[in-house]
Amino acid sequence: MKFNFFKASFSLLLCVSLMSSCVSSKKYDDLKASKAALEAEQAANRQKVDELSASLKEREQKLAEMERAMNEQQKALDNLKNDLNASLQGFNQGDLSVDIRDGKVYVSMSDKLLFATGSTKVNAGGQKALDQLVSVLKKNQEVGVMVEGHTDDVEVLPGTKKIADNWDLSVLRATEITRLLTQKGLSPDRVTPAGRAYYQPADTGRTATAKSKNRRTEIILTPDLTEVYKIIGIQAKK
Repeated sequence: MKFNFFKASFSLLLCVSLMSSCVSSKKYDDLKASKAALEAEQAANRQKVDELSASLKEREQKLAEMERAMNEQQKALDNLKNDLNASLQGFNQGDLSVDIRDGKVYVSMSDKLLFATGSTKVNAGGQKALDQLVSVLKKNQEVGVMVEGHTDDVEVLPGTKKIADNWDLSVLRATEITRLLTQKGLSPDRVTPAGRAYYQPADTGRTATAKSKNRRTEIILTPDLTEVYKIIGIQAKK
């Protein structure tokens, strides 16, 4: 009787031990699997961090390159403005000005400096100013040139020869100056004429002084932005 009880007890203990061993083994396997999953997740996170770090470094490098290129462009604009001011300093301040706006150099010439009233032919004073302008631009071959003709809002007198309205007047003056710039040595593919009539006034006032400010030709000089375009991944226009 005692032997059977001992045998039954031993069997029960053995079963409990085996069950405990099975539970412990399963728990170990689960922990092992959890560890492997955690390690895989950590490895993936480390890879993401490395990729983000590399991307950030690349962006910082591109930003530094762009900042350098923009600083060089600004320096080139300042130098161009200074050269133009030195070359054109002999003219009255009210008839000619040079300034930088929107990353471009604007040379603004009054109609009084360039043309007789209603005329599209440049006078002697205007020819001299254009000669000195061209001498500077020949040293800055990478600069693009836009010639914009502007008028006041006074309508052209009826019957004026070959000029129907202010559009005609502004376009013909811009074309005449463009032709002279190329005849004086600028490559034709650098220069573009445009007529604005009275739709982009320098002064919106109604006084005679305001109107005189609007009668002007603006020669807009644009720097070569190829390097900046290249940095930001944009194909420069030809």
